Amino acid sequence: MEALLIFLVTYKNWIYGILALVGLIYLKKLVQAVIEWRSTIFGLEREAAQRRLNSSLVMVIITFLLFLMEFISVTFIINEFPQVPQLAPLNNPADGMVDVGIVLPTTVNPENGASGLPSVAAADQIVLPLPASGGCIPGEIEWIAPKPGEEISGVYELKATINIPDLGFYKYEYAPVGDQQNWNAVSAGSTPMIENTLGVLATTEILNGDYVLRLIVIDKSNQEKAPCDVGIRIMNQVD
Repeated sequence: MEALLIFLVTYKNWIYGILALVGLIYLKKLVQAVIEWRSTIFGLEREAAQRRLNSSLVMVIITFLLFLMEFISVTFIINEFPQVPQLAPLNNPADGMVDVGIVLPTTVNPENGASGLPSVAAADQIVLPLPASGGCIPGEIEWIAPKPGEEISGVYELKATINIPDLGFYKYEYAPVGDQQNWNAVSAGSTPMIENTLGVLATTEILNGDYVLRLIVIDKSNQEKAPCDVGIRIMNQVD
């Protein structure tokens, strides 16, 4: 059930778009069938037109019901599952995130200019990354890549081990060093993994600097484990 909710929330924009397209196609067919049914006189032709009308009407109703179910799922039912985080922001580029786990900037430093990229002088003032937190347990909950203090750039592939009994859910996020009150979600999932890929981080869309990358794991009893943090440095070439 949780996996289905995650899918419905993560890909809600695609689902809405596909259902809207299908609905429009069959709505057009329904209008054509009604016109044809009204214009027919002979019995066989009228019966064939009636069948086309009925099938089009059924598809329009089914599409509407699916659209309504999707809306209810992502708006109301998701609130009944506290172990499933609210993933809707991941699909809103205006909020700085997209559903495939590629992170866009959520803040802009006025000192860096309109581009949002730091100057060379600003980059020189970066503090050293934090070490990994005590919530990282080798073989159970740990970051494989990046390593503590690693400098990364470009589109970076995140890897981790998430292998605990009764795994319910996990999510991963980041925040600048020294400002860890406002975490930026990257993505989430519920499938155990051992030294496998979580997703990618588009560091070119994030300000150069030092960040804490956090992995949060929740078991099926809704108990949150201590977060596994790793300090990283994002350093992309500034044109």
